[in-house]
Amino acid sequence: MQAGFGWIDFSEGHRDRVFSVVELLSADGSVDELGVGVVRDAIADWLFPGVSTIQTCPKYFIIIPQIFLSYLKKFYNKEKLPVLKEYVRNEEHRIMNQLSKNYNYTENNYIIGVNVAKNNGELARKPTSIYWNGLRKHGIIATNYSFSEFVHHNDLSKYHHSGHKDENAEDEMASFDENFGIKCPDFEGIDATSRMELTEDEAHYLKDQFISTNGSVKQKGNLLSQILQSPERIKIILAANNFVQLAEALLKDSELNDDTKKILEIALDFDFLIHGAHIRYNIQLHKKAGNRAVEFEKKWDEWIEILEEIKPNIQELNFDFIFTELAPRTGPETQKFMKDWQTEVLQPQLNCETLDILVKKQEFNKKHGKAKLTSSKGEYSEWVGLNRLQYRFSQVKKIIVDINTANAKSKK
Repeated sequence: MQAGFGWIDFSEGHRDRVFSVVELLSADGSVDELGVGVVRDAIADWLFPGVSTIQTCPKYFIIIPQIFLSYLKKFYNKEKLPVLKEYVRNEEHRIMNQLSKNYNYTENNYIIGVNVAKNNGELARKPTSIYWNGLRKHGIIATNYSFSEFVHHNDLSKYHHSGHKDENAEDEMASFDENFGIKCPDFEGIDATSRMELTEDEAHYLKDQFISTNGSVKQKGNLLSQILQSPERIKIILAANNFVQLAEALLKDSELNDDTKKILEIALDFDFLIHGAHIRYNIQLHKKAGNRAVEFEKKWDEWIEILEEIKPNIQELNFDFIFTELAPRTGPETQKFMKDWQTEVLQPQLNCETLDILVKKQEFNKKHGKAKLTSSKGEYSEWVGLNRLQYRFSQVKKIIVDINTANAKSKK
């Protein structure tokens, strides 16, 4: 029987927090055994705001606003309306099924829930939940509300019932934004001809929104905006296979924003530094309960060779800046671990025993009784824990590919 988990809870907020944990566990393909994900995610948020590892493609940035626009159309046509929360839930279910049908229920078409639709099921985490933060970050929906607050505040079902307004709600109507704060044009909804590819107009709109930082909470120099402003940078990300290739190429761009370059350098150096800790983690784990310790010892030797070449960069990696400006929510134990690890690997003579103690202690501080290095259970044949950090590279590349493809078609 396949393993799983479940809970009983009537709070959407609690549910979304659980799903956020699941997202963190799936990010970069591994469980965060050493608790460094908080810094990785903070760097990714700066570089690529509004993007998450479970987003599938930019089309959903268009699809979701259309749901609310269709609800408003019904309101202005004086149709009897359901509760907005239920309307959105039903529309997301309909859209999942319609798109899945349009692609003959085949996978790898970036549809959220194609297998659920194939089995006539109900999607546990809806696109609105996955994309809500991004919709707000990029000003596609201008609101400070969470999704739950938004649908509650903008529920129009009480204003029309059997053709009559609810007199108790009459005065409240003046407080409603006539467009729910939706800045997305009406691109029409999902029907039997709809595809996941962006149209030319959709691509132009999203490109403008991703570039814009006026009046938004996005960093002015965020990398998504910087890439989309330059045809040459677009070519670079299209050619890159991973974050390191992208960052190293962009750092040669003399016109790239200085703040962006600074965060890119931090991202590269942090990735390299913390990768060494994960190598030592795997060496210890496989010596105890695995069969690849020798292989990982070779990886350690290779890491040390590179460290000697880039020591000045690692020395300049400013954790005080990281913990103050980028990732202030990093716990004190994790902050100490990262600083101690940096200090130890910069010693003239490395003491692997000291390094291994740091790693083992950090895993125990994060995992306690579930820490693998202090457990007598388990046998491992593969790499365990985070590997090289991608900072949501693949999701951002998909955004760039889809926008660029739509724009290229329009020029033909």
